[in-house]
Amino acid sequence: MIKNIVIVTSKTKIDLSVFNNDQTYIIGIERGCLDLIEKNIKIDLAISDFDQVLDEELEMIKSYSKRIQILSGEKDLLDGEVAIKEAKKISSTANILFIANPTKRYDMNFSILNLIFKYGIKLLNDESVIFKIPSGKTELEFSNFQIYTFISFFSKVDTTITLKNLKYECDKLELKAWENTCISNAMVLSKNPIINTNNEIICIATK
Repeated sequence: MIKNIVIVTSKTKIDLSVFNNDQTYIIGIERGCLDLIEKNIKIDLAISDFDQVLDEELEMIKSYSKRIQILSGEKDLLDGEVAIKEAKKISSTANILFIANPTKRYDMNFSILNLIFKYGIKLLNDESVIFKIPSGKTELEFSNFQIYTFISFFSKVDTTITLKNLKYECDKLELKAWENTCISNAMVLSKNPIINTNNEIICIATK
């Protein structure tokens, strides 16, 4: 049974060996495939238009991958979203971890937030983790976030938020859509942050 689906889009310093098991399905996109090959991690599916790899690199990806799907360069969805939709077909219950480092293109970086809201994926890279927090009360485990220096929250709609057990607390604060009111907060040693909100929000934790 597949419990996790990992989508790798770029080269990172992340140790991916923990995902080399039968319960994890690995999807490679573009140069993320090359990172998987370099780290000797299986590729169950390589999917992309592959316009960022050389011909010889593409041949290597083809030979290494169990399955490959080459997309048209002209399409309605980004490669990453196509991969997420494929992941949902593979398993509707698996956790989806999306590994991607920021690029020079702000539009692509911003698009990640939409994918997190839309599909509930978790993004991980060398410096940050980004994920969706559902409406209601959520408690985060301090031990999972102690490596991060900053923790921030964003909403796509006007939201009421209460924060406890963080450096800066608030009670029923009105957080406007995409407003910067809740950025650059910080963990408190050995305390689990408690977030209560009436709408789903995004959490960004950064080293």
